[in-house]
Amino acid sequence: MNKLLALLQILIKQTDENHKLTTNQLIEKLAEQGVAAHRNTIPADIERLRNAGYDVICDKSTQNKYFIGSRGLESAEIKMLCDAANAAQFISEEKSAELIDKLFSQLSVYQKNEIKSLIQQPNENKADNKSIYYADAINTAITQCRKIRFQYYEYNEKREKVLKHNGYTYTVSPYAAVWNDDRYYLVGYCEKHKDITVFRIDRLANISIMESIAIPCPKDFVLKDFIAQTFKMFSGELETVTLKCKNKHMKAIIDKFGDDIETHSCDKHFFTVKINVELSPTFYAWVFQYRGEICIQSPQEAVDRFVQMGESVFKVHK
Repeated sequence: MNKLLALLQILIKQTDENHKLTTNQLIEKLAEQGVAAHRNTIPADIERLRNAGYDVICDKSTQNKYFIGSRGLESAEIKMLCDAANAAQFISEEKSAELIDKLFSQLSVYQKNEIKSLIQQPNENKADNKSIYYADAINTAITQCRKIRFQYYEYNEKREKVLKHNGYTYTVSPYAAVWNDDRYYLVGYCEKHKDITVFRIDRLANISIMESIAIPCPKDFVLKDFIAQTFKMFSGELETVTLKCKNKHMKAIIDKFGDDIETHSCDKHFFTVKINVELSPTFYAWVFQYRGEICIQSPQEAVDRFVQMGESVFKVHK
């Protein structure tokens, strides 16, 4: 094995700021791999690694000790990425494990063992292995400005996968792959719907890239605004709604609607907030979950619809 490469791997895998190796220890570990080295050449080899961009640090003393300082990603960053890989429903458990192994390859064995015990367990609702390859195909099609075609499935009452519309093949000009709430979505112009549409990537089947050039994204299309309209209860005509909320729910309001909102304190227990939202079942369901601690004050139309929905639920469960 090449001595520089062997030395680099030893430093990456077996050193960090809390675990350092002396010159003699480096020579011994190189010898274990059948690589000969001399104490007079190690400093020059270390310098060559530094010149190549590796942050090899030397603690100078009677016995110089070496370790890798800054890495491509810090251990805290790697832990966050590992947690994200495990939490994401879109990424299969097998693929999550592969990604985590790749992230771990940047750490020392000591850092790896420490982080391994801290990362969260994989999400129970993981997708199958095909999803990540479908995402890759979508990204390729976007880069090449090509249309894609695919089928879309849903679940029947027996929890079986069934192709939607008897296996209808959708033709879509892809514009973006969007991550939202632990799921991955395709955003593109759907020729069936004649509009920009959202599809869950983990529900796609038999995807292929076509030779046809994609329909260009409209010049006035703003992805950020589209995502807000699609995923945050803003998909239709917007109404200005006033909510009265318990103070403890300020975080929930900001998480849902952002911090660029108008709020006013009512008393020491409640505040009001004005939001622009579509008066949809999704919005009413969101309010309903707070069991009266967030309530609609105006417009009256919204109050009446909310009461009607509550009465309908009450009748069913009488």
